[in-house]
Amino acid sequence: MIHHDGAAYRLELAAELVDYHRFRTLAETGRTVAAQGDHRRAKALLQSALDLWQGRPLHELDGPWVEHCRHQMETFDRIPAQYALLDSRLELGELVEVMGEAGRLTREHRLDERFARTYLRSLDGLGKYATAVEFHEEFRALLFDELGAAPGPELRDVYRDILRKQADTGATPPPRRPPPRDLPRDLKNFTGRADLLADLDRVLESGTHGQVVALHGMPGIGKTRLAIHWAHRNAARFPDGQLVLDLRGFGPGTPLAPDDALGILLAKLNAGPVPVPSGERRDRLRRVLSGKSTLLLLDNALDSAQVRPILDATDECFVIITSRTRPFGLPVHDDAALVAHVPPLSGAESEQLLRAVIGENRTDHEPTAVHELVARSDGHPFALKIIAQHVAHRPETSISDLVEEFTAPEGLGILGASDDNDDEHATLAAAFDWSYSALPHDTARTFRLLGLLFTTEFGPAEAAALTGEPISATMKALRTLTKANLLQYSAGRRFRLHDLTHDYAADLVRTKSSAQDRRTALTGLLDHYLAVATAACRRLNHDQSPVPPLAGVPEAEPFDSDQAALDWFTTERANLVAAVPRAVSAGFADHAWRIAGNVHDAFDRLGYYADLLVCQQAALKAARMARDRHAQAGVLADTGTVHLRLGRYDEAAEAYEQSIAIAHDLGLRDMEVLVVHNLTKAQMERGEIARAVDLGRTALASARALGNPTLEAAILGQLGLAHRRVERDDIALEYLRAALAIWERVGNARGQGTALTGIGSLLHEQGEDVEALASLEAALAANEVSGDRPRTIEALVAKSETHYDLGQFDETIHCAERAVELCVETGAVREQVRALHVIGHAMIMIGDHASAERRWAEAVDLLGGANTLEGGVVLDHLAVLRGPDHPIPDPREPHLPLINAPSREITERNQVS
Repeated sequence: MIHHDGAAYRLELAAELVDYHRFRTLAETGRTVAAQGDHRRAKALLQSALDLWQGRPLHELDGPWVEHCRHQMETFDRIPAQYALLDSRLELGELVEVMGEAGRLTREHRLDERFARTYLRSLDGLGKYATAVEFHEEFRALLFDELGAAPGPELRDVYRDILRKQADTGATPPPRRPPPRDLPRDLKNFTGRADLLADLDRVLESGTHGQVVALHGMPGIGKTRLAIHWAHRNAARFPDGQLVLDLRGFGPGTPLAPDDALGILLAKLNAGPVPVPSGERRDRLRRVLSGKSTLLLLDNALDSAQVRPILDATDECFVIITSRTRPFGLPVHDDAALVAHVPPLSGAESEQLLRAVIGENRTDHEPTAVHELVARSDGHPFALKIIAQHVAHRPETSISDLVEEFTAPEGLGILGASDDNDDEHATLAAAFDWSYSALPHDTARTFRLLGLLFTTEFGPAEAAALTGEPISATMKALRTLTKANLLQYSAGRRFRLHDLTHDYAADLVRTKSSAQDRRTALTGLLDHYLAVATAACRRLNHDQSPVPPLAGVPEAEPFDSDQAALDWFTTERANLVAAVPRAVSAGFADHAWRIAGNVHDAFDRLGYYADLLVCQQAALKAARMARDRHAQAGVLADTGTVHLRLGRYDEAAEAYEQSIAIAHDLGLRDMEVLVVHNLTKAQMERGEIARAVDLGRTALASARALGNPTLEAAILGQLGLAHRRVERDDIALEYLRAALAIWERVGNARGQGTALTGIGSLLHEQGEDVEALASLEAALAANEVSGDRPRTIEALVAKSETHYDLGQFDETIHCAERAVELCVETGAVREQVRALHVIGHAMIMIGDHASAERRWAEAVDLLGGANTLEGGVVLDHLAVLRGPDHPIPDPREPHLPLINAPSREITERNQVS
């Protein structure tokens, strides 16, 4: 607000907008809290106050009045806050940090007795008596030279106490004090960790003396809180004390030296003067703890080397060590009873924690929103607490409205923001920063670049592609990151980032890496995926033209088998699906549609149709961005196939027709004929059998004219299926056998499996069950070679139905159960219902009516009731099974519908000849 004051104007600001007023409020609150004994909170408040003090007050002004103001602010504001902060840190046992800070302040304020006294107290606590005596003599001489005065009584008292300890001549022994109880308060809403708590209990039951337990995990995962919670539960087992020592492995300042740690422990135990030599400190501590039941929590350890000298001196304690790094040396060299990784919380535990903080009234009303918040945290307790507090502080806003706010498009978002937070350390970014800051330079760069990964799981080759470094150097960095618990080993030689660690790395790469470095890394990663996908696709399609290569992308090593290629596609499935839209958004259109094109055939074999749709939709956008009509024709053809597999026949036909038009314009005759062949499938599924046959015959003539045997075989097979639809089985068998002959001649296992399945199914319908089984077994063998899971399912279901008609019920159930397993993996609902149907009949035949009822009920649930022919048939079976009046119909009897009976009335039989 601006006020008119005489001939001048006065700007009036709210106190909270002025750093000086905020400083005074925080400092006063900090001193009040310290007087109440809460030194941990006092430290946070006072440090926040002093952080606001940037440079020299009123630095742009000069003059006597300004100098007077500056002197007053320094003398009565800043220095008292520094006194109070140092006193609280002394009370918290932060002797090494106080020694460093107080030493600096005594050099800045050479005649300030209070800073000098604090410095002496820190040296006293660490047992550095010789240094303390030397400093006191220098300070006393300085006071006399500058002021002609001697040190005051408080400083003299500290000095005399140090002299007594140095000479070990205390006049009387100190009174016996109660054992130390250092444990911080336990959390009222501690959640989960039942397995780890039980593991700690088992170690405790094996003996309270000399046991060493190490808990390690990623930043903020709850290692310290777990240790404290367990210690409170078992405090009575340690009557001689519970000591907690922060080793400062990660955080501001330097890690606590083992010798200083020993001195602090002796001081906590009131063990008299602290010896100077480290060997004497170890001996003294060992004697003090001998025969006692004491718990020692060594928190925030840097590594095994830091704790080993402490363990040597505390060999009768029950020791719990927490560390962000994996303490590999402890079980090897120090006989640790338990080295446990602290994992994220489970979904149920995460929800329990949210409910405890937010309140059950709100969470019960919005369970879906709560589940989304749980997913956002990925089981990270610190993240859950931050989210829960944000929700709890906004009771008038629905949780659903807050979910979108908490879900950032990339990076940590609100979990890393401190804008509305009075504690800069209460963010997830702050929890990760200390681990990241401790990384070597090259490893830190590798970690940042991992933020560019498309998902959280990857292999060394992908990391090397990002960094541009050799695999050996990249593996060294990855091992360092696993040791720091910023990365976890996954199956095989792969690695996994926690979702929030990935988000943190994404923030880092965006803010701490140059645009050029990001672009180079992303180019390397996309080049890698395109090169390997191309090599894998070529392995699977020896006789087909590959997707046109992209200039500048080096070739990858060829795959030595079809199975190896399919295994790679399976392993990298999530990354490949995410790579295509990511490439589009980052301006790598030529990479995007090529990766999608190379992925198509493998994902089609593996049944990943929903994933393929994501890829093809992004690929079509990329092809249009690149203005590449050849690419557009190919992507539209693949898109049509995906719609066909998903039962979206109208969308499939539309995509195929667009592809055919472009291919015709560009003179791409092979592509045009191939897509016409695919269009016949869509027309057949739409019930336009005559139209499908006409298209198939036209395509067949074109394929033969082009001299393309694989395309000819595919069209022959499609014509066979079309004629089977209209019950022209004789013609259908001719087409299918002609197709099989070509597939065998060119050595295409996938084509052979498709043709053999069609032949076997047709023979089964004609009652030639023995011959049908032989064909279907051959189909399964061919499908195993090609890795085509949808065709494998078809062959298994047909084989199970054939076994049923032969009265081989155990074989029926075996084949159908295998089919159900694959259907669950691929989402093939219709085939799963067929398999469940025949399983139910086989169960009836062997007298297991309960299992039959269960399997048929599953089938009805999958179909959503009786709205389909298949659902109606199975529902009828269930009604009969649950009522005593009628027997279950046996599908081997004539004129009874099977689940695979045509679901569409045949209206065009006479039009097909």
